[in-house]
Amino acid sequence: MGLIKTLTVKQLFSNTMDKKNKRDDLIKRLTQQGIFGKEASKGSYEYDRIEGNSSEVFLKNINDFYSKEIHSIFRPYPIALIKIILSLFFKNNKEHTEIADYFTLIFQRDIDGFKNSCIKNKYLNSLEAGHAFKQSINSKNPLIIWELAKNSFLANNEFYNILIGVILINYRASIEKPYKLNTLTMKYGNKVNQLKELNPSDENYNLFFELMRPEIRNAIGHQTIWYNKETEIVTYLNDKTEKNETISIQDFILLNSKASYLAEAYLVAMSTIGIFISGSVQDKTRLPKKLFLYLMDIIPPK
Repeated sequence: MGLIKTLTVKQLFSNTMDKKNKRDDLIKRLTQQGIFGKEASKGSYEYDRIEGNSSEVFLKNINDFYSKEIHSIFRPYPIALIKIILSLFFKNNKEHTEIADYFTLIFQRDIDGFKNSCIKNKYLNSLEAGHAFKQSINSKNPLIIWELAKNSFLANNEFYNILIGVILINYRASIEKPYKLNTLTMKYGNKVNQLKELNPSDENYNLFFELMRPEIRNAIGHQTIWYNKETEIVTYLNDKTEKNETISIQDFILLNSKASYLAEAYLVAMSTIGIFISGSVQDKTRLPKKLFLYLMDIIPPK
């Protein structure tokens, strides 16, 4: 099964990019101090208790997510990403093992020869910015909500920018089309367009496409986006058409909210792969029923 077969939970979900990088430790301390809420604090201490048992950590990631109360408007989006990743991984992990393993490898380090293809910091940024945005809603201050929604939107799209490269390569392989590894470092908009042009029949891709907005991400990065409090309209420069386009602040916030669980969904997908590669038969039976049944549909018989 390639590289992933040898990975432990510590290798999968610890910072192996840079031994001097203490960001994981900082986030862990802040979580235990309660900055991300009481449930997250409690969960962090629980992770400490089970850290030496890979299967228990994987199962906690999965079951915590599936038992979480997520509004029905938002829940389909993370579920769609979980299904996209798992369907591609299990379809490719025999004949295209190396690229299937990229889904987990990018959490640890850059793909060889492709700088900045590691997703870990983008994943953490998405989680942090998303939490700050959710907290801002309580302020009821439109400008604070706008600024933090904008930061969260950018962080989410930076996360997608890395992930979609691996999805695109794996999707092309899954339909027996040639692929190039330099796809990983192509421009974000080009990767989105190339995947759309392949016209995936799985409706889960349509949900993912809805959230990927390279033109808004670029406008935020170039500071060519602004919010008019009086009209409640967000205006941004589309760098492709060189024309201003608009979106209501309500639609902008809704779009960002729909993306709020996607980083967590990626972790759930990686944990599910970990259970199926290194877990026992009993571990597999402890998966959420809906996820287990989906996997039975997509995993090829041996």
